[in-house]
Amino acid sequence: MVLDLLAGAAAGLAIGLSLAAPPGPVNALIASRAVTRSWRSGFLVGCGAMTADAGFLVLSVLAFSLLSAVRSLFPFIALLGAAVMAYFAWRVTRSWNRIPAADSAEPNAHAASYATGLAVNATSPYPILWWLTGGLALIDRLGPAVLVGFFAGILLWISAFPWTLRTAQRRFARTYHAVLAFSVISLAAFAIWLVWSAFDALT
Repeated sequence: MVLDLLAGAAAGLAIGLSLAAPPGPVNALIASRAVTRSWRSGFLVGCGAMTADAGFLVLSVLAFSLLSAVRSLFPFIALLGAAVMAYFAWRVTRSWNRIPAADSAEPNAHAASYATGLAVNATSPYPILWWLTGGLALIDRLGPAVLVGFFAGILLWISAFPWTLRTAQRRFARTYHAVLAFSVISLAAFAIWLVWSAFDALT
């Protein structure tokens, strides 16, 4: 029993890291907040996204029988998500010439960072699609322990990733603009992709 629980948690940890680490809109925002504001701001973007994941988990369990109805809304959610990502890409470009002092933070920056991560993940149809399919299948196969490992993996990533970038920024001056360029390109690319996928689904 204990070994089964540990195996499920370990599998969840690996899955959480594998899903959180690849480039995407949330990581782009974590990166930009980490270098323009602070480690905590980057971390809170990740916390906001993780909160959306937790909400999607609950909704997926409750609405699994309504999967077909939920799928019909995905194109419209995708268009909303594209608008949100395009807006944040524009916000990141405004930081290009505003190189902050180490650990600087604006008023209400932490709350805004959390809300940003929550908004981006909540307006993307793909996290809820994953929970409705792969997420529920994993829980069925490995048990609830997989959720502990899954969210632990995400928490590990959103802690280590902004810390690494913040540390690199202190050592290498070019890190700031390199991260901002990555963020803008990633957010714009995902916005375009969401628009394309929405129209493809509607036609």
